[in-house]
Amino acid sequence: MTETDESGTDLSRGSFRLADAETQDTAKLAMILDVMAQRPAVQTLKAWALDQLAPADGETAVDVGSGTGEDVVRFAKLVGPSGRAIGVEPSAGFRAEAVRRAAEVSVEFVDGYAGALPFEAESVDVLRSERVLQHVADPAGAVQDMARVLRPGGRIALIDTDWSTAIVHPADPAVLQRMVDYFLVDSANPYSGRRLRGLLAGAGLEITGETAATWIETQEGARQGFVSMMHLTSLEAGIITRAEAEAFAQGIADAADRGAFHLSLTMYAVSARKRA
Repeated sequence: MTETDESGTDLSRGSFRLADAETQDTAKLAMILDVMAQRPAVQTLKAWALDQLAPADGETAVDVGSGTGEDVVRFAKLVGPSGRAIGVEPSAGFRAEAVRRAAEVSVEFVDGYAGALPFEAESVDVLRSERVLQHVADPAGAVQDMARVLRPGGRIALIDTDWSTAIVHPADPAVLQRMVDYFLVDSANPYSGRRLRGLLAGAGLEITGETAATWIETQEGARQGFVSMMHLTSLEAGIITRAEAEAFAQGIADAADRGAFHLSLTMYAVSARKRA
């Protein structure tokens, strides 16, 4: 199953899953990540997490699910030449793109994924992971492994979305509810945002901070992004009829033309430390 928007961009949610790491269209997915990175909510939480982590000169800082590598580059500037900035990414395509973008910075990108990190126990000072656990079937195991690699006193920050908070307007309420229910059931870990604090506490870590930010989509989001593919996925799964799918797509497109489209959802961030 592959959905595309009007520009031909692959919108399949499965594209970011571990199982699809070696078959991704890296260029298209990198473009999606670049667009997402510009959203104010994402920028706010990135800045908050970096402040909580406070990477210092000489430390080892790791980004799990590093994608195109921009957060690893930020780490590199803070840990300096005596430290290590490492991105863990299962997609060879993303690792290659990250290396290309970070050509003038001393960084490392290694093969690996949340739940099986390629590090010795207690070897990492700082660790972050953003919008990764929502794609993970065993988030508790993944966070336990993150805790394993942290040194005593090490800091961690997790950022993720809770997809049940999504609000879409306009739409037929009954049709929208069926689509949302299917999306939540079909996703690996759709309630990830609300689970972050509990996952960190469950891994024996001390919570040091938590915050949230509301993602408000632009009007262009009616035609490119999450909401523009909901009806296609639901139609293919038999959740809605073709007429309902067409009405949904036309309704949000018409609303965007009037400046009346709305999509919002809540993203959460939690920081913690490993007890010395």
